[in-house]
Amino acid sequence: MDGFSKKVDMEACLRKGLHTEVALMMAFIEQQNIQLDDYTSKFSSLLENGGRGIVINEYYDHVSVSNVSSDQYDLEATFKQDLPNYVRISQVFMLWAMLEKTLSYIVKRLSEQKNIKFRDRKDESIFIYNIRWLEEIDGIPNSAPYSDVVNFLDNNVRKVRNALVHGSQPDVTHKYFEVTDTETIISSNYVWEICMSIELLSRYLAHQPVAKE
Repeated sequence: MDGFSKKVDMEACLRKGLHTEVALMMAFIEQQNIQLDDYTSKFSSLLENGGRGIVINEYYDHVSVSNVSSDQYDLEATFKQDLPNYVRISQVFMLWAMLEKTLSYIVKRLSEQKNIKFRDRKDESIFIYNIRWLEEIDGIPNSAPYSDVVNFLDNNVRKVRNALVHGSQPDVTHKYFEVTDTETIISSNYVWEICMSIELLSRYLAHQPVAKE
């Protein structure tokens, strides 16, 4: 029965919530990338030899992939470059949605536990609103040790995510994505840098000292 008599540190559990969520998301993204890499690496061979969902008409030099015809599209470019980019874009969306949702939950629950009234949101992003509120809860200054990570997430990732959602060009640059006249090409390295930034933020959050009453 000793195992049931220990008091659960709910605040510690809350603070580890972001670390848990990003670890699961990173595992999911890694599995997506493994499957995507496997598919694209074999795609040229599938077009030549056929495969599930691929029909080859040797008389008309015609190939179709799940009813998408080579007469209408460049299948190599479409299935090996264009469409995989949408997968990486969706990963940016997933990560940002998880980050905002999880931080909002942690901030709300910590505020309830400490009986601290939620402050009004100023002219700031939802992400920064939650970060600043966490800093107020913990009684630490804005120059927190994770400020570089926060700046990257807010001033680069958030802006890229918003531009992708609205179909516009991001007004920021990064070595791991490319902006062309027609689209923003996201690399897996950029997605992974987002993952690692959130993971680093989660570690700071989980080990942050609690302000003394």
